[in-house]
Amino acid sequence: MAVITISRQVGSLGDEAAGAAADKLGYARIGRFQIGKVLAEHGFSDSDVDRYDETNPSLLQHLSIQTKIYEYLIRGAVYEFAARDNVVIVGRGAQVILKEVPGTLHVRVIAPHDTRVNRLMEQRGIETKVAHREIMQGDRNSSGYIQTYFRADWENKELYDLVINTRKMTLTSSVEMIRCAVHSDEFRESSPATEQLMDLALTQKAKAVMLTIDGMEAPDLVVQNGVAYLPKSGMPDEILKACEHAILKIRGITGLG
Repeated sequence: MAVITISRQVGSLGDEAAGAAADKLGYARIGRFQIGKVLAEHGFSDSDVDRYDETNPSLLQHLSIQTKIYEYLIRGAVYEFAARDNVVIVGRGAQVILKEVPGTLHVRVIAPHDTRVNRLMEQRGIETKVAHREIMQGDRNSSGYIQTYFRADWENKELYDLVINTRKMTLTSSVEMIRCAVHSDEFRESSPATEQLMDLALTQKAKAVMLTIDGMEAPDLVVQNGVAYLPKSGMPDEILKACEHAILKIRGITGLG
């Protein structure tokens, strides 16, 4: 029983390794589509997801309320999927969000630049300069995304338990390394605390909902066992009531404390 996060460079075989590892282990693969469904429950359209998902936000986006709402929701979605256990979560900053969660294996898949260029050229039938441009843009997006939403360095090795360089390593060998790591005693003897992860997911979703309330700038609350606890002091009654009304609409929140 474990959760695996996969951080990957464009052209590194990271996406392929995530899918193959999920199949090998019998885990669910969680990527853009699955995360997007959670975001859609809170009003994010496909075009909204395209605008924010694993991209380097513009200055205007960086300053917008919508960007902060997205941050809360992406954290909530990752916590929610991690609570299901036996999942492979691809990208989305999951290595940072779940950094301290027991039973979570954080994997980074990399490859030298030239190797990545050659793979893209072969896979997509594109020219060298186009492949180079796509890789550079992909790296900028991933780095900017992690820095903006999670205040972390995408390349910080301390975020990862296993780094796989696919310059020579085949997809089969990469998957076997992941399988061996997640079946090691260190990970088999610990597993995510489902109830705590669900409370964390609901806390993030509730904060996102509170930001949609006029006059709310810094949402503060905690969810414990499905019950949301809001600070009663320092918040105007009309804003408090609006927040409570909105929070109680969130699936999984059973009451107010």
